[in-house]
Amino acid sequence: VGAVWPNPWESRVLLTGTSLLNVRDDKDNNIITLLKQVDKLDGNKPSDIVGSLTSQLSPRFWDVYHIGMSPSAERDPRLTTLSPSQLSTSRGNKGLLSSYTLSHLPPRLVTEPSLVDTNGRFGRTAQALPNHGFTTAIKTMGPNKEEFVPVSPIEVSISKVDGQDGSLIKWTVPVPPEFASKAVLPLPVIEEGEDDEEDNTSNDDALATSSANTPSKTSSPYSSRGPNTPAPEDPQSLKCNYSLRPPRLVATLSYAGNPQDEEVTELRRQLYQQVVENDGFKPKLDPETKRPVFFFWMNDAKACFTRAGGLGMAVYEWRADWAKTNEIGIELEC
Repeated sequence: VGAVWPNPWESRVLLTGTSLLNVRDDKDNNIITLLKQVDKLDGNKPSDIVGSLTSQLSPRFWDVYHIGMSPSAERDPRLTTLSPSQLSTSRGNKGLLSSYTLSHLPPRLVTEPSLVDTNGRFGRTAQALPNHGFTTAIKTMGPNKEEFVPVSPIEVSISKVDGQDGSLIKWTVPVPPEFASKAVLPLPVIEEGEDDEEDNTSNDDALATSSANTPSKTSSPYSSRGPNTPAPEDPQSLKCNYSLRPPRLVATLSYAGNPQDEEVTELRRQLYQQVVENDGFKPKLDPETKRPVFFFWMNDAKACFTRAGGLGMAVYEWRADWAKTNEIGIELEC
């Protein structure tokens, strides 16, 4: 459940949990009757609604600092006080001198645009959501301006592609409840050629996929460059889909830079050493590459959704380096 709280900075609150339903199925009359519903919040205090709300109402510095740019963001919920059951399969114990943060994330519906990039670090493709991930455009000015819901963070993962040049870049954006409640979720239109006619129809399945092997003239996520800079190669294997992410146990380190900085490689190594080698946690492995699953949280970015059209805008905020608001993470077995 997501909502805007009526305080001066319009805090966005998000409550996640589970509902246990007892029903009676009358097969003769084809009627299902709800007998009882028990709702529980995620976390160690499943009935503490007041505590879950108040923890999200305090003004966050960077939301207030950029309040004129966009509304406060709906934050992906993270449980940092973990129960023994949430650590049952990880077999690890965080050391007193460890500098990472251990968090448990509840299940979440997400949209996942992806592509194969051959430009390496200089292309900086991972720093911004690609055009083929958007399903609408948002009017932010004028008499017909639209209301929208910002969510954060935007997650980025970069991995090698077996038998192919380049890297697979995947962005993961949490879908706000206001948009996820729709019966049919729209997919972006990915053109397969200059002369192909656009198809604006939505799919009939909420968890669907849109893809193309050849990019369009308008699908490149790259920004313009100077005259002396080589033109980047177009990305390949553009895809976008919705998926329901299972619960996750993650460890993260704070960082001030961007996903494709050279420093990220060294910080990944340090994180793996602290979490796996020193503290004994078991990393989650990619089912295809059999390598640990690393990711990057862009907390300085907001993905903006409208209720009707979906993902229509991304906002990238300036933040001071000393704040180290972004994070580098690794997934663990949970």
